[in-house]
Amino acid sequence: MEPLKIGIVGTGMAWEKLHWPAYQRLRDHFNIVAVCDRDIDKARRAAGEIGLSGDRAFNSYQKMLNTVDLEAVDIMVPIDQTFEVSKDIISHNKHIILEKPVAASLSGAKELIKLGKKLKIMIAENYRYDEENKIIKNLIDDRAIGNVAYFIDNNVQEFQQKMLSGDFASTEWRQHPDFRGGIFLDSAVHHIARHRFLFGSVESVYATGRSTSAEFCPYSSINAMLRFGDQITGHYAFFCIAKETQAPIVGLRIFGTEGEIYLEGKNCGYVNYSRKDGEHQAISYKPNEGYFNELLNFYEAVKNDTSIVATPDKGLGDMQVIFDILRSIETGSVINSGASTGRRRPAVRKEAI
Repeated sequence: MEPLKIGIVGTGMAWEKLHWPAYQRLRDHFNIVAVCDRDIDKARRAAGEIGLSGDRAFNSYQKMLNTVDLEAVDIMVPIDQTFEVSKDIISHNKHIILEKPVAASLSGAKELIKLGKKLKIMIAENYRYDEENKIIKNLIDDRAIGNVAYFIDNNVQEFQQKMLSGDFASTEWRQHPDFRGGIFLDSAVHHIARHRFLFGSVESVYATGRSTSAEFCPYSSINAMLRFGDQITGHYAFFCIAKETQAPIVGLRIFGTEGEIYLEGKNCGYVNYSRKDGEHQAISYKPNEGYFNELLNFYEAVKNDTSIVATPDKGLGDMQVIFDILRSIETGSVINSGASTGRRRPAVRKEAI
């Protein structure tokens, strides 16, 4: 097996907590040859942890690209920087792993897609690779609960408390975002990616929101009705200034003509499904395998020309839905999401309910 020579741009929390643990499990697939961060001390610490010499740590990705022989770059920078960094790296003809979302704007995402058509570019959208979502998709595709009719997806986080935790919410660019949607874009793009992975393209959106003076998000709560093909509808809720205080939480519930799928939370370890005839199963899974699976997919795409699951086009479609939700709140109208992209589920025979 020939390892893929890859450079790292951004050695912050996404690198430390998400990507680096997955790379450690794939040492025979990837050879990390250089690291870069605007904070040279952070870059040097990351280089030392990997076992690289000090001359392989950079505070300029341009210098890294011009100094080190590499095939691909893993980009983990704040959302408002992704466009410029990705654009530069594409101009050096390097394959790319890019943390979600594709860019801070739809126009930026579209330009990157156009510029990178001849390269392998994967959006590091772990929800498209997580084991629980693959299990749910298989249940849906196998019609384990009959025809899907609707779903409820409830997402609650106490962002203000998390700001003090030293975790992702503590980063300056999330607390004071310089991009549309703030943490709604940063967080909800995961949820929309899962919806589109499971149900296909969004056809229309109607949403309402509770405005807030908080800088990190324009709305403290958002409630959106999403309509997909095959007459599937869903209620998506996002609440960012509170936490769940009672059990069980709503989580993700998918209702079909013959039963229901229930995922309490992405880290719970079980996907539950039950049917009208009394059948019930709790299917176990290993949480947070998406980071490992996405890196493996990228390696196979570059080395063996296989298909990428989380393409920039799909990432653009996820972003489109996010901005359609925001536009629906602002205008008080239904937004037809014709610009959204993604595979529609094949038409199924409608059954009496």
